[in-house]
Amino acid sequence: MMKNLIIFFTCFSLIEAYSQSISVEAQQTEIDPTCCMTLLDDIGTKIAVSNLTNSTLEVKVSRQVISSTQGTINYFCWTACYGSQTSVSPQSKSLAPLEVDNNSFEVHFDNLEVETANATIKYCAFVETNPSDSACTIVNYSVGTTSVLDNLSTTSFSEFHPNPTSSTAFLDYSLNYSDVAEIVVTDMLGNVIRKENISNQSGNLKFDVSDTKAGLYFANILVNGELKTIKRLVISK
Repeated sequence: MMKNLIIFFTCFSLIEAYSQSISVEAQQTEIDPTCCMTLLDDIGTKIAVSNLTNSTLEVKVSRQVISSTQGTINYFCWTACYGSQTSVSPQSKSLAPLEVDNNSFEVHFDNLEVETANATIKYCAFVETNPSDSACTIVNYSVGTTSVLDNLSTTSFSEFHPNPTSSTAFLDYSLNYSDVAEIVVTDMLGNVIRKENISNQSGNLKFDVSDTKAGLYFANILVNGELKTIKRLVISK
């Protein structure tokens, strides 16, 4: 009985340690001049940042350029707007328990008169005292061209379920015709623990994690060679 209690509390502590305190959601993920002109005469969107906990959190945000046409710039705002050389907000912002901030995190792309331009950028929000406690989204920008991911309008990937898990997890997916996807699962240090290639249009992937160490893992999902999304998986033992 005592052994079972120890195992229970160990698993509970692990899940709690790797629980996600914040979430992010972009108002738009496919940005072009027809939908998303800003007051600064460029294109962009807002990203909602939510505090999922019952405590006040100090939150910062970051930007990672996955790809961008040469001669263009991109930048973001979080309590203030920062230049294109800033990748992590110098300042944090307090989010009250369960607060949803729909307006502070603004992201922008300026083609600077480059006629054909696009960019794919990952934006994250994270707890200042624990940067690994984060949530991210990917935004694609397009000016005068078809976005590299426009043909993925019906492509989708579910979250892992069940999550957390100790033995088996599933991931549902749907691909457009002729799309090829690759799923690369890494640990928190970036070590690759599994790769899966899929080309059929829909299905359900099964991940046997019974021999995988407990911890937080990331599934980087690439479609036609481009990063589409990132999913989290918590393994508990």
